[in-house]
Amino acid sequence: MEYAVAVVVGLVLAEVGTLITTIYLHRVLSHKSIRLHPAVTMFMRFGTWMLTSISPREWVAVHRKHHNFSDVEGDPHSPHIEGYWQIMIGNVYYYRREANNGDTLEKYASDLSFDRLDRALLRRGVLGFSLTGIILALIMGIGPGLVAITTLAVVYLLLNAAINGAGHTFGYKSFENDATNLKLLALFTFGEGLHNNHHARPASAKLSAFKDEFDPAWPVIRLLEKLRLAEVLSKVDEGWEDHRRRIPRTTVGPLGKSTVAAKVVAKD
Repeated sequence: MEYAVAVVVGLVLAEVGTLITTIYLHRVLSHKSIRLHPAVTMFMRFGTWMLTSISPREWVAVHRKHHNFSDVEGDPHSPHIEGYWQIMIGNVYYYRREANNGDTLEKYASDLSFDRLDRALLRRGVLGFSLTGIILALIMGIGPGLVAITTLAVVYLLLNAAINGAGHTFGYKSFENDATNLKLLALFTFGEGLHNNHHARPASAKLSAFKDEFDPAWPVIRLLEKLRLAEVLSKVDEGWEDHRRRIPRTTVGPLGKSTVAAKVVAKD
């Protein structure tokens, strides 16, 4: 029973890490569509450190480069270039390969400087993740703690790989770009599975574009707004119909084959 609880704890922590990733690393830092209260920012910084071991500056640089070279030579993690299973299984390798490139960090994340807290502590991502493992082991016992931290790591990495791999291979498209939308994936990644929408309007703080789509992070962002802990800086409901060229909704299959479905015209 204790190991089943450990798996659940790991799953919950993976989801918390994914929520922090989409709000803080993606929408706040990478695309600057949201501004957070300093207290929330500090929570997100420590959450990133303890649940993902990611350096925000590295993540932002790799993500911005992905947008600049989406599915063409230069994309850090394109399934069309590296191969679908290579990304699904080895996404972390391709991420680290690009994150270790000093030129990438300087070109794509020069606006994000390291402060004293970064230099003293938060740049050491392995330390933060290890601290989480130690805390789990102390609370749950060594065995269940290891199961919980392993579940967190595996699920978090798989969800990120699915966004980069499946999110450029399967699903439907409402806009002309190489990414795809996967509604089920969006539920587990707090909207990141609506990847075609995101590539159409990277600066939108909400990733759902139409009434039959749901971005689970958006209610969280709206709650933070109402509590005066966040401010949305970009338009979210206006512009979907006119931003870039809408296309009839198409579904992309495993071999790149597309079928045309009914065009969606409803707006949020």
